[in-house]
Amino acid sequence: MNIWITGCSGFLGTRLARHLAAKQFHVTGLSRRKSDAASHSVQIDLAKREAPRLIEKLVAETGAPEVVIHAASRQPGSGELADFVDANVHSTSNLMEGLTQDPPRLIIYTSTLSVYGRPALLPVDESAPAGGTLPYGATKRWGEQMLETFARYSKIVVLRLPSLYGAGQKDSFVDGLARLAKRGEPLELFSRGELIRDALHVSDVVNAIDKCIARRPDNAFSIVNLGCGKPIKTIEYAEALVNALGSNSAIIPVDRKASYFDLYADITAAQRRLAFVPMSLADSMKVYADELRT
Repeated sequence: MNIWITGCSGFLGTRLARHLAAKQFHVTGLSRRKSDAASHSVQIDLAKREAPRLIEKLVAETGAPEVVIHAASRQPGSGELADFVDANVHSTSNLMEGLTQDPPRLIIYTSTLSVYGRPALLPVDESAPAGGTLPYGATKRWGEQMLETFARYSKIVVLRLPSLYGAGQKDSFVDGLARLAKRGEPLELFSRGELIRDALHVSDVVNAIDKCIARRPDNAFSIVNLGCGKPIKTIEYAEALVNALGSNSAIIPVDRKASYFDLYADITAAQRRLAFVPMSLADSMKVYADELRT
C-alpha cells in the first residue's frame, strides 16, 4: 500500500513513518525537511502556491497514494495569525487541489481538541460546537471544514487529538515536567494540581491511525475524538511520571491559577469505530520513561 504522510519529519509524522514502514507499507513523506523515517522523502512546502502542481507531478511519477495522513501543522505557540493560516489552512487547500485528479480512498487529518475551546460540558464529545478562538484551534477547524468539501472524492476521517508526549517532543506539558523530573528539580503545579488535562503518549495515536487505515469508515466524512478517556488531574500526571522515572523531584501544588481550563474528551466513538483502547496512565508513563532512558 502506498501511504503519504505530510509533516513526515515532525514528531508524530516520524513515529508514523517508522511504524508503517516496519509493516512493509511504502511510505512517502512530504515535509519541508528531509525525513529519514519514510521509504521515500519529498521536500516540499505545502503552503507555497506551486505545491498543487508539485503534488500532481509526484502522483504522475510515483502513482497515486491509497491513503494520505495529513499531519503537517503549525503547533500551538507564538506566531502571527498568517503563520497559522499558511501552515494549517493553505497547506490543506493545496494538498486537496493537488490530489483532485487522483484522489486517495482515505484521508486522515490530525486535528486537535483545541477546536472545542472551553466546552460547556465534560467530557466533550464530537457533537459539541467548535469554539476555539486562538489561531491554532481556529485554523485547524478551518482545515477540517475544507476537507469536508473533499468528501465527494475521498473518505475523510478527522482525528481530534489531545496533547501528545513522548521522546523527541518538546512542547507538551508532560514533556516539560519530564525535563524537570530527570534533573530532580521541583515540579510546581498551578491551580493546586487540580486542573484536568487530556494527554496521550504518541504511540496510542500511532496505533489509532493504524486501525483507521485498516478499517474502512462507514461515512464519507467523520470526526473522532482521541484521548485518555478519564478526567486526569495534572498532579496525577506528575505523580505517575516521577514514579516511572524513579525521580526524587518534589511535587509542589501552588495557588497560582493556570491559564488553561479543564478539558478531556469523550472517546466512545473511537472505542466503537477503531477499537481504541489507550494505555493506562501508569503504563504510558513507563513507556515514556523507558524511551527517555534510552
